[in-house]
This record gives sequence, C-alpha cells and structure tokens, in this order.
Amino acid sequence: MLKFEAGDRLRAAADRIAEATLARDYARRPSLLDRYGEQGRTRYREDILYNVAALSAAVDADDVGMFLRYVGWLKIVLMRRGVACEDIAESLRLMGSALAEAPSDLSIGASYLQAAQAQLDAMPDAVASFVGGATEEHLVARRCIEALLRLDAAAARESMEKALAAGMLLARIYSGVLPPLMREVGRLWQMNEISVAHEHYCSAAVQSILSGFYGRLFGATPNRGRSILIACVEGEQHEIGARTVADVFELSGWRTSFFGANLPPGELVTLMKKADYTPDLIALSATMPAHITKLASTIAAIRDGSNVPIMVGGYLFHESPRLAARLGADGCADDAEAAVAIANGLLGAAA
Repeated sequence: MLKFEAGDRLRAAADRIAEATLARDYARRPSLLDRYGEQGRTRYREDILYNVAALSAAVDADDVGMFLRYVGWLKIVLMRRGVACEDIAESLRLMGSALAEAPSDLSIGASYLQAAQAQLDAMPDAVASFVGGATEEHLVARRCIEALLRLDAAAARESMEKALAAGMLLARIYSGVLPPLMREVGRLWQMNEISVAHEHYCSAAVQSILSGFYGRLFGATPNRGRSILIACVEGEQHEIGARTVADVFELSGWRTSFFGANLPPGELVTLMKKADYTPDLIALSATMPAHITKLASTIAAIRDGSNVPIMVGGYLFHESPRLAARLGADGCADDAEAAVAIANGLLGAAA
C-alpha cells in the first residue's frame, strides 16, 4: 500500500518552494520580468505549484517515471507557448535547490527533480497526431476533428451517424473513434493549436453527440444481471473517458450508474448506502498525478463499509502498472473494452 508521508511533506512545503524558486530565479535573471511580464510571474508560480503537486504524487507512488512523464508533457505545453527549454531546466534546478535547503527531508523529491533535469533535453518537443492512422475509425475521427475545429458540431455528429449507417457498430465508435478523437483534442491544446475555449467546445460537442446515442444504448443488449457504479474522483474534471466506459458497459448488458466528474468520497459512499441495490463493481477514473491522494481516500472510504470490487483507470495509470494494486484496487484497465473484460473476470473469479 502507498505511504503518503514523504509526499505530504512536499505538499506542506509547496508555497515555500514556490516562493523560494521565484525569488532565486528573478534575482539571478531579472530579465524574466521583461520577457514574460507580471502575468508571466503569476503563471510561473502556478506552474511551480503544479510541479510540486505532480512531484508529490510521484513520490507517493514511488515512481520517478510518473514525474518524468509529467515533465515531458509540461515541456511541450510551455515551449509551445514561448517558454525556452533552458528556462524550464533552470526552474527545475532552482526547485531542487529549494528542496535541498528545506528544513524537512525532501530528498526523494530532489532526486526526482535531478532525474527530470538530466532527461529534459532528450524529451520530445512535439506530439504526433492520435488520428493519423489508416483505419476506418481514424478516418471518422479525423472528419470529426475537422468539423470541431471549424465549430461545426452538427457535422461531427453527422460523420459518426454516417459511419453507423454504413455498418460500423456503435461499440466501434466507442472503442475506436472516441478515444483517439479526445486524445487529439488534448494534443491540439497541448501543442497550443487550439485555445482552452476551443477545447471546452470540443468536449461539450462530444458530450452532446454521446447523449444522442442513448436511444441506441439502453436495451440494446439483454441485461446480464450485473451492475456497475462509475465516477471520477474528487478534483477530476475530465469525465468523457469515464462516461465512455459507462456507455460500453451499458452496451455489454450491465446496469450502469454514472456519477460524472469531481465526486467527493463521502458523497459517493452516501449514495451507495441510499441506493436500493449494491453494485457488483465500482470503477473510478483519475487522470492527473495530483489526484492520487483523492483516489486513495475514495478507495479507503469504499473499503471501510463495503467489499465491492474496485476497478480504476485513466491517464494516471499510464505506464504505472503497479499503482492500481498499491492503491488497493482490484483491477486496472486502459480502455473501455478492456474494462469490461477485466470486470467480467473479477466477478467470475469471485463467483
């Protein structure tokens, strides 16, 4: 199981680390203020706090790779917005100095920062398209992206409807079109090719398209007598992935209850107690490293009053195969189809 002592020390020191890093950097390089302005200074402080949150989670998980993946993601975000790679490297170095001189032991975090500094130059400065393949699913996803980029949600919906009319199964829309489509939206924002507002538009449009599928979902497959509760942990705002998983479970004959984004642990447990049935399985979604503490507390809250199996998923678990078990979860899935297969295996094994 995870131990949070070292990560908690980092979280407690976050404001002090941010102030120390800012003071050191602006003292050594006063030109930063001219280059990025006061707004840049404010954003710099926010970035440091995000860095500390990601670093704390990686320390919690005892997984330096988790922090390196975060820094690789951040490098592209910042460089595509005009921040020089050497400025990112200097910020990481000064953060490490602030940690080394802190009154409490933050040495593990300092070692992770050193690893990130050592690998920063070799990290990519761009991300390849997630919809560049030759498959039929990628073709549909590209058409949807093109429509969404010109703010034409109706055309994106029509692309999916045409694919369904041509014989593509709805399950393939969920497994082969929607995941790369949403990853591509995220990539376009990361690469600074679309704004936050445009990203939100794309997400809202996809949500609307998904709601149009509901008439095809419910009752499409005979009920198999199994039920699942699906939620995003507290602080998690990205709900389309979890909603997709819920819909695929519905297509597979499960009774699904989807609770959306940002659900506090206590609220989830209260809902379970008030429900007129106990779910056979609970699935929790988390994407960012900073969500690890909320995920752990949610699992602990469920375990405190229930022995229902728990499955987890989301980008947080990407390339972190040990994390799910160390959090106390019974299974972890990379996508919706895998989630159904793992869920059936868990319940089959428990039977």
